[in-house]
Amino acid sequence: MPATGSRSFRMLASLFSVACLLALPGYAQSETAQAKGRKLAPSILNVIPPGHEPGDTSQGPVDLPLVSKHSNLAWEPKEIAKSDTLIERSKQIVFRGDVHCLEFAFKPVRMIDVELPTKTGFRQTRVWYLLYRVRYLGSDLRPTLEKDKFANPVYDTSAVSAKWVRFIPDFRFSSSLLSEPLLDRVIHPAKKAIAERERVGATLHDSVSIQRVKIPLSTTADDHPVWGVATWIGINPNTDFFSVQVRGLTNAQQVEQGQGEFVIKRKTLELFFTRPGDTIDELEDRIRFGIPAIEDPARQRYFLEKFGVQERVDYQWIYR
Repeated sequence: MPATGSRSFRMLASLFSVACLLALPGYAQSETAQAKGRKLAPSILNVIPPGHEPGDTSQGPVDLPLVSKHSNLAWEPKEIAKSDTLIERSKQIVFRGDVHCLEFAFKPVRMIDVELPTKTGFRQTRVWYLLYRVRYLGSDLRPTLEKDKFANPVYDTSAVSAKWVRFIPDFRFSSSLLSEPLLDRVIHPAKKAIAERERVGATLHDSVSIQRVKIPLSTTADDHPVWGVATWIGINPNTDFFSVQVRGLTNAQQVEQGQGEFVIKRKTLELFFTRPGDTIDELEDRIRFGIPAIEDPARQRYFLEKFGVQERVDYQWIYR
C-alpha cells in the first residue's frame, strides 16, 4: 500500500507540474500555435516563380568615374595602342556576376484592427498587411566565358545552386493617393495578431527578423518555406487601386551611367491590387490581386491608367 500510494502521489505531482507549465504564457502560446497550425490550400496562395533571366547577369556598359573625374590622365601613347591606356580601359565596362531569385507566394492584402500603444494609452489602429512565403529553389544563373566557332570570347549562362540565401526585404505600398511610396513598418502587436489569425503553422517573421534567417535550398523531397508579413498603417480608406513593390527577392541590378556617377537600379517585383469598396466596413472589403479584365475598351484604359501600365497584368518585374 505505501508503495502504491507513493506512485499515485508522484503521478498527481507530475500532472500538476504539466498543468503549471501549460499555464505559463510562453509555453502555452508555442504549444497552441503548433496545435492551431494549418497547411494552406494551394489555391489560397498566389505563387510568383523566380524572375531572374540570363540578361540579369550582366550590367552596363558604363564608363568608370575615373573617366570623367580624371580626364587629365588621357594621353596619346607612342609605343602601345591607345586602347591600352588607363582612361580607355575604364570606358564601356560590363560587370558580370551570379544572380539568384526567390519564389514569392502570398495572399492578397488584408486588414486587421490592432490595439497599439500611444502616449496616453492604447488606440485601435487599422493595419494593412501582406502575408507571404518565400522559398529558394536554386537554379542561380552564372555567366561563363566560352568561345564561339570563330574563337571569339562569348558569355553564356549555366545553372548553379547555393546551400542557402538570405532575403533582405523592402516592401513599398504605392497608390495615387500617396505622394510617395509607403515603407512597411515592424509592428509587433500586429504581427502577433496576424499570426493568430492566419495560423500558417510556422514562425511568422517581420521585415527585420527574416533577414537573420538562412533560407535553405528547397527540393521536392526537402522543402524549406519561410513565412513573413509586411505591415502598413495610415493607409487612406479611399484607396481603390494600389501596388506593392517587393525588393530583395533577387540580387539582380542594373548599373546605368549618370552624371559622372553610377545609377544603380534593383530588380523589383510589383504586385497590383484592386479594392472595390468604400470607407464603410473596410474589414469586409475583399481586395483582389491583379488588374481587372474589362470588355469595354474605355473602362479597361481607365484601369490601366490608374496603375500606369500599357497592358493588363497581375504583376511585373521592373528595375527601379
